Amino acid sequence: MNKREVISAVASRSGIAPEDCTKVFDTFEEVFSEEIARSKWKGTIFECVYDILTRIKNKKTIQ
Repeated sequence: MNKREVISAVASRSGIAPEDCTKVFDTFEEVFSEEIARSKWKGTIFECVYDILTRIKNKKTIQ
């Protein structure tokens, strides 16, 4: 999947406007890129991704 296809799929499944999904996706890319640049250990990157995805899942469950 390319970026456009991911955004389209997320928008379709979540019911959130594609424009809003694009903003979230772009911001996620920025945060993730900064974390990779800042991180000294590859394991830390994977832990961060897991933590982010867990938080997203938990927030979705709460709502």
